Amino acid sequence: MKRSVYLAMCVSILWAAPADADVPATMYIFPAGAQRGTSVRVRVGGLYLHEACAWEMAGPGVSVPPRIEAVETIWFEGPVIPLPDSQQAEDYPRDLAATVSVAANAPLGNHPWRVWTDQGAVPSRSFLVGTLPEVVEDEIDGAPLPVEVKLPVTINGRIFPREDVDLWTFSARAGQVLTCTALTNRLGSPFDARLEIRDARGHRVAESTENSLPGIDSFVRFTAPVDGDYSVVIHDVKYGGLQHYVYRLTVTAEPFVDRIYPLGGRRGTRVPFELTGGGLSQNRIEWLLPTDLGSTSVTDVGLSSATGRLISVELDDLPEALETEPNDRSDQAREMDVPFVGNGQIGRPGDVDYWRVRGVKGQTLEFDLRAARLGSPLDSVITLLDLQGQELARADDVHLTDSFLRYTFPADGQFLVKVEERLPTRGAPAFAYRLRVAPPPAPDFSVQLPADAISVARGGESKIKFKVVRNGSFAEPVTLQWSNLPAGVAVSEAVVPGNADEVEVSFKATAMAPVDAHLVTVRGTAMIAGQPLIRLAKYVSTNRDDITNDTLLLAVTQPTPFKISGVYEVKYAQRGGKFVRHFKIERGGYTGPLQVRLADKQARHLQGVRGPAIEVPADATEFDYPIYLPPWMEIGRTSRTVVMGIGEVVDPDGHKHKVSFTSLAQNEQIVALVDPGQLSLDVDRQSVVAIPGENAELTIRIGRGQGVNVPVRVELVTANHIRGISAEPVVLPQDQSVGSIRLQFANGRIGPFNMPVTLRATALKGKDDPVVAEAQVELVPDR
Repeated sequence: MKRSVYLAMCVSILWAAPADADVPATMYIFPAGAQRGTSVRVRVGGLYLHEACAWEMAGPGVSVPPRIEAVETIWFEGPVIPLPDSQQAEDYPRDLAATVSVAANAPLGNHPWRVWTDQGAVPSRSFLVGTLPEVVEDEIDGAPLPVEVKLPVTINGRIFPREDVDLWTFSARAGQVLTCTALTNRLGSPFDARLEIRDARGHRVAESTENSLPGIDSFVRFTAPVDGDYSVVIHDVKYGGLQHYVYRLTVTAEPFVDRIYPLGGRRGTRVPFELTGGGLSQNRIEWLLPTDLGSTSVTDVGLSSATGRLISVELDDLPEALETEPNDRSDQAREMDVPFVGNGQIGRPGDVDYWRVRGVKGQTLEFDLRAARLGSPLDSVITLLDLQGQELARADDVHLTDSFLRYTFPADGQFLVKVEERLPTRGAPAFAYRLRVAPPPAPDFSVQLPADAISVARGGESKIKFKVVRNGSFAEPVTLQWSNLPAGVAVSEAVVPGNADEVEVSFKATAMAPVDAHLVTVRGTAMIAGQPLIRLAKYVSTNRDDITNDTLLLAVTQPTPFKISGVYEVKYAQRGGKFVRHFKIERGGYTGPLQVRLADKQARHLQGVRGPAIEVPADATEFDYPIYLPPWMEIGRTSRTVVMGIGEVVDPDGHKHKVSFTSLAQNEQIVALVDPGQLSLDVDRQSVVAIPGENAELTIRIGRGQGVNVPVRVELVTANHIRGISAEPVVLPQDQSVGSIRLQFANGRIGPFNMPVTLRATALKGKDDPVVAEAQVELVPDR
């Protein structure tokens, strides 16, 4: 795919009825991370990003250019998708590329990035910084080939196309404990990874199971039984795969911390922690916890940072205590003075922990069990009882695995807090928790951004909801205030009433607002005890990617003035041939030329359908668009192909804005019922032994359908990674149906032959009207 060239044109920007814009999106960054002190070339796969777009990456120590440029998209067709799976909608992101530079002292972990165009701002995705050496997969098509790596290493790869399997090999010594971790979902990828360890003979040594490590998507650990070579195999559990099935696979024999206990400690104190993991030289370590973070904040202690994953602990100002076993019965409960934080573990299935507290009549206490939010697998239940075992209150948040309850004591006395796992079959030392028991906090609040990017079109309006989280007895109105709003953008009055938790905010842009993007900060202000309290709004992702942001990227966008329209029709089309569809243009005042090509979003899997980029002149109101069906397409399927139109709007001041239009509606689809092709190609052998320096002669037979009374050219087509094989094309005259083609194998190294080569027959019925047939030949290395 070559970068397209567009013509500039001057057109009015005061559209009476603009079409909907194609909303830009990103689907991946590959590789999705880098080692400290290195630079890496990355590909960003996006929809409707066109030939370039603006982008940024957050955090100190990483730098990127202000724009990212289109490059040829890496594409592998993969297996034929049968009905009905081929009827599903599919996106076809296009690659843009740039270099990310990471300083030697860059903070470890996540550095969110986001892009924007003249038609929209895109929410952030993750880029991880680690400390280990890294490799990036040299992607090839076909069956998996082993690639050797040296440990420790972080491997950046993709499971692409569907059914892809990657195979990485390494050496290990007998008795070495090796840890393999994969990050997928936390990168925004849909990839559900399965890991398998094999020895040099291909026998399975270990495999990943349901993972519960915080910050890890897939995990396997094994002890090497003998000196030798081993391999880690990675694939999707359902053998899916596409461009956005990106992963970071770390393989290391270095010490690796899985978890720590307790999950936190008191700020400014020295706390001993128990460590569990692989290859550890010690299982206890002591840290002096920092003093300069806010209440119940989380700080990184730096372990396991090689993966870009940091071990974190929670900080608090309350006195801390560890559970003392046995405490499975109420008479074994440890008595605590309120307020406190109790640290415990549901160490085995059926385990129960009891804590004893003293309550005062009229006193209100909050019992906040913190586990899942700190990476623990515990799905907690907390129960408040009197000393006779009578239940007073219970919290079992089925949808939120951490439990919370607030209780006002009716009388003085001692009371019991019972902590357990919701499912009695679950429990292990990893099921740790922090039980925070304290009076309600002082009145306070926070403001949550619903997203970290929003777009508003010129002359249009966008609405989003902001949420206020109220702490303690806070019940005052909160007024939202804005900094760095783009010119020409007005915001509705935004006050969250004292009896509400959210407010809908409207952003309106004037018809002449400059098309641009600004980093907007949002602050909430409220009066507490006669004093103003100001809180900066923050975005916290609800996905597993751990993205946070305290700015809102607000883009003023250019609407698309034109539309491409059609009349619904269904026709037959021969596979391996050309099919043409007629379209009309509703220009909406737009007077410039258009480029038309296959859309980035498709109503169905394209199944190999190709289409060119064509130029439609400035004065045209209709055009014909050709598509080319592959010769292996399923006969009888309904092909549905969608096109997009791209133009350039120029403001009176000369600023140019790339805009596009796509419609997935049936009227605008190229709908074709796939018929048998008009050309066939048969080969006398389906496999050939590839011997360096020798040739292999293949007999070919051409079958011509009605109307294909023209010469046929037969040529060899190979994947880019296959070396040392060539063939001179042959042409069979229109009155000849049988011929031969000679495969020539070079001296020396040839291959690898991990997939068939293709013989392609092409008959030109007219200009730009090819009829194609293909046959595949397996190449077998000479043993």
